[in-house]
Amino acid sequence: MMTIKSKTLLIVAVLLMAGFGYTAKAQKSIDLKYNLQVGDQFSNESKIEQTIQFEAMGQKATLDQDMVFYMTSSIDSVNQGLITQITVFDRIVMDQQIFGMEMKYDSQDSSTFNSPMGAEFATQMNKMIGAAVYATMNEKGKIDHMDVSALGDAGDMSGSLNSGNNYAVYPDHKVKVGDSWTEELTVQKSDKMAVKMTYTLTKATKKEAVISLAGTLSGNTLNPEASSEVDGTMKGEMTVDRKTGMVSVSKIQLDMTMQMDKDGMKFPAEVTSFIDTVIKKIK
Repeated sequence: MMTIKSKTLLIVAVLLMAGFGYTAKAQKSIDLKYNLQVGDQFSNESKIEQTIQFEAMGQKATLDQDMVFYMTSSIDSVNQGLITQITVFDRIVMDQQIFGMEMKYDSQDSSTFNSPMGAEFATQMNKMIGAAVYATMNEKGKIDHMDVSALGDAGDMSGSLNSGNNYAVYPDHKVKVGDSWTEELTVQKSDKMAVKMTYTLTKATKKEAVISLAGTLSGNTLNPEASSEVDGTMKGEMTVDRKTGMVSVSKIQLDMTMQMDKDGMKFPAEVTSFIDTVIKKIK
């Protein structure tokens, strides 16, 4: 007959074994990479809630703006380990408030193009609609080349594609839950900021991987005009579709100080942004 003591020991042993099995499973190393095919298409919706505080000519001001970027990406080629992706801006929506005034812009609503505050903004943003950005990366997400020339003067917006909320850079080795790796995201000469990101794998299932982010922002040394204008941090989390390697959801907070330029005058500003991105495979 099994005694109470031996029953207790057996239960403890079973629990320990169950725990060991769970731990062993959780510690399995996985290989994160992009597995994309020519013709794959993705919809991208990025919502940005941003507050900019600055002082100009002795006057303090706060600019609040909500922006939504709707984009479509397609895989144009996969050749010798390099993946070329074309991203097109389909729609931009913005609501901006400053000095008690409000400006609304919607690229699909021409009535918003001619407001006193919105005309100049609309002129720049309208150029982006339908414009294509070409980016070539390897299967780990390292950008080899990016062409933003189609955006014209709005090329600085390429930073929104390259700031780390739309894609992840993966290590060249397998990782397990708890492992971290640090990457410097590729920047273009025209970009105002450079991003150094530390990724940590926090969860992994057969279908998804969850990665936490902790990054630092600095001026882009390739751009002399931006070498000391940006300083800040990024933090957040992204969920990755392990089948394609694409980010499916990301939530990021960005805090930085920077130099704003208006009519030839520069003045310091503090920026806080919350960026929520959802990417879905549509083909």
